[in-house]
Amino acid sequence: MEWGSLSKNAIDQPQPESNDILGGNLRAEDLSRKQLEAWTVLSEREHSILNSLESPGQRLLIGPRGSGKSTYLKMAYYRELGGSKVFPVYVNYSNSISIEPEFRRSATALPFFRQWILAQVVAGASATLRELEVPVPQGLDVLCRTAQDLVSAVERRHLERAPESSFDITGILDFLEICKKHTGRRRTVLLLDDAAHAFSAEQQREFFEVFGALRSRSVSAKAAVYPGVTSYTPRFHVGQDAQLTSVWLKTDSPGFAEMMREIAELRLSKDNFERLSQRDGVIDYLALASFGVPRAFLAMIAQVLEDSDTTHRQSTARRLADAAIAENANGALKVFTSLEDKLPRYKNFVTIGQQFVDNGIEAIREYNDRRVAADSDTGRASTLLVQEPVSAEIERVLGFLEYAGVVRPVAGGISMGKANFRVIVPHFSLLITRTALGLGRNPSVSSAIQALTRRDPHVRVRRQVGTLLGEDYQSRCRLNLGACSNCQTERDNPEARFCSTCGTRLEQVSVFEELLDAPIEKLPIGNSLLERIKRNSDIRKVKDILLDDDRQVLLKIPYVGPVKASRIRVLAEEFVYE
Repeated sequence: MEWGSLSKNAIDQPQPESNDILGGNLRAEDLSRKQLEAWTVLSEREHSILNSLESPGQRLLIGPRGSGKSTYLKMAYYRELGGSKVFPVYVNYSNSISIEPEFRRSATALPFFRQWILAQVVAGASATLRELEVPVPQGLDVLCRTAQDLVSAVERRHLERAPESSFDITGILDFLEICKKHTGRRRTVLLLDDAAHAFSAEQQREFFEVFGALRSRSVSAKAAVYPGVTSYTPRFHVGQDAQLTSVWLKTDSPGFAEMMREIAELRLSKDNFERLSQRDGVIDYLALASFGVPRAFLAMIAQVLEDSDTTHRQSTARRLADAAIAENANGALKVFTSLEDKLPRYKNFVTIGQQFVDNGIEAIREYNDRRVAADSDTGRASTLLVQEPVSAEIERVLGFLEYAGVVRPVAGGISMGKANFRVIVPHFSLLITRTALGLGRNPSVSSAIQALTRRDPHVRVRRQVGTLLGEDYQSRCRLNLGACSNCQTERDNPEARFCSTCGTRLEQVSVFEELLDAPIEKLPIGNSLLERIKRNSDIRKVKDILLDDDRQVLLKIPYVGPVKASRIRVLAEEFVYE
């Protein structure tokens, strides 16, 4: 089987037959225009973000996985297609990590990467012309075919078959100007999805060199980025060269519960929505546990409905919800720990981050238990105040945790006397699963909702970083650059090619290939399902799932139907490509 089948964009995603999320599709990039427009809830906030994507000026959308970045970009694309002023170009760069192995083998990888970035823009513009049923402008046919062939070669990992190309910024801007005039539009907006998540600093810096240059009086670019893991070029300044917009929903924002209920109603069949609605508070409970991430919310709802129809018929709605919340908590932590594989030099930072989360939530639990013992009607703490200053290493750790959605920093901070504190909110699923809210072992849904929504400014847990991590945390929070296989001397810097002690050539590891070879235990899959997969199939590595194109191997596993097989495939794709 060719490795080309591992390309995310080359895979034909199954489309649901109805509007029910049990059809298996949770990601915006996998939905058709009709589905996306029918299933997307647009409040005043969402309209404001969409308007910013249609306006002139460079802009970055930032948020953790599943927070809605792709939804906004694709919705903006479809809205602009239906208008008459903007020529929209949607591009998905999720396959950028496929080129990463070449950075370890070829000196021409960086120029080729730039060619691919620009080829994607040309291919995206060609797709827009097809959507508008407008022919390619005369004389540009060869340019468009070359771009599409180059993109296809990367998607299928046939880089040696990529055509010769000489795309440059000036030429691309001229091309976009012709397309804009050809369609009678006034401006061009580039909507660049999955733009900076390849976890290769070289690729990210090169992308932002191109992003910063793709602008003119009639062209502006918008891109989706992640917090904590995105590397910008020194010449690119966020706030000056591009405005930053957070898309992460706040659980305490006005109308949050109503919006999430509406999302559930749109994405569920009438019968399934009524089933959930009859369980008092379950939808609101899952909405809060999602921590403002719509994809996680929909995944938990799907799990509750699926489990209620199969192995847990006698379980109460709350127990089903708690099982889904525990799975969601485990998934968020596995997204975080996957950074050990995606950013191996930061392995020690991931270990410190796990300790920060564990001890921070334990501090909240102990605080709430003491308050409840004194007064059962007291408010519950759900945030952590970390005393400033925070070192650069811990800034990086918190950024990684934010990328995974495990914690959420609150802008502004708090001053108390002579001390300043940073406000950190841990994932609500973790607070629930680890009984940190002081509600006992079997709390009601309503009591959990009240604990997570009731705000008391005097109820807060204050800690210093050294208290949470131990005073030696800075000595442990250091880069892991890898050791020489011959003499075990740690390399001097991440770019070193030869050992400074014995001169042995140092192994250059490809992150992409390491991710493909990772054991399936790295995926956010429950232990019982993992054991079933291993017991009933030869699937052991992530690439085994990706090579199972038609899911025939997964479908032979007991209790794994088309929906669950599709979800397992998506988790493997996300592990490698997101």
